[in-house]
This record gives sequence, structure tokens and C-alpha cells, in this order.
Amino acid sequence: MSHRKSIAILLALILFASLIACGTTSTTGTVSGNTPTTTGSTSTPSSIVAKVGQTITLDDVATTLVSVKKLAGDEFTRPKAGNIYVIVHVKIKNKSSIEVSYNPFDFHVRSGSGNITDVDYAVPSTYTANNQLDSGKLSTGGSVEGDMMFQVKKGDHGAQMTWQPSFFGNAGDNAWNLGL
Repeated sequence: MSHRKSIAILLALILFASLIACGTTSTTGTVSGNTPTTTGSTSTPSSIVAKVGQTITLDDVATTLVSVKKLAGDEFTRPKAGNIYVIVHVKIKNKSSIEVSYNPFDFHVRSGSGNITDVDYAVPSTYTANNQLDSGKLSTGGSVEGDMMFQVKKGDHGAQMTWQPSFFGNAGDNAWNLGL
């Protein structure tokens, strides 16, 4: 009984130490251009808001929102009532010394009213670029570009695309104003 109790206590201490280590991981973020540098950590994140064409860098991974375009639906694939399709083009560059993963699920759209939604994969035939962002890994110095489609309420001038590549963050911490 005493041996089992010792093992249970040891496992609990290891789990506690692991959770502490995860909660104190530092994440540094910057926005390139004329915007001041903003830093934050995963335990108390700061919001970064950029504009189309600007780059947000987190942990030496630089992501640029290159462009935003509205897209019409087709006869089979239409946005929800009151929404429009928006195609965003992003470029991701790994400036770190380690391999990093990227994924469209790291990106969301936050409406002006605060509703955060995921990428829409039902792409209409009116999208002809054939350049959708997939998931993968980037080696040191590697880069990737691609498009993602979201639904946004018509006339939502406060809509933002958000990026949270870390599992330990909020989906709305780092954003670009879509300028709709």
C-alpha cells in the first residue's frame, strides 16, 4: 500500500510540474511595419492587431495577410443568409531554428460582435486560384503561401482574421483587420 501511495504522489508531482512548465512558456509577438512591437506570454497574452499587408511574428514564425477578396457563391455552394465569402491569402515563413507546423485550423475569423468561426472548406466553383492552404511543416527558412475561405456577415467592418498557432492561446489574440 505504501509503495502504491508513493508512486501516486510521484506521478501527481510530475503532472503538476508539467502543467506549470506549459503555463509559463513565453510567446513573443511583433507586427512589422509602422506598428509598435507588442509582446505577450501564453499565460497572459496581449492582443496584436495588424492590417492587410502587415506581418505578425510569433516565436520566429512570420505570417503575412497578403490580400483579402470577396468571392461570390455558385448555384450549389452559397454562404449562409446574410453572409459573404471572403478569400484570404497568407504567407507563412519559419525564421526559427526548429521545424514548425502550420494548419488552416490555426486561423479564424472574428466578427465585429466577437463571434469566432473556422475556415469554410466548401469552396464554390467561382474560386479558380486552386491555391488552398493545407497543413504541413516548415523547416528552418521554409515558407508556404495559400488561400483560405471564410464566411463573414455582409457589412461587418469590424471583421478580423485571427491566428493562434499555439495550442495554449486564445483564437483571438493575434489578428488582422480585414478591411471590409
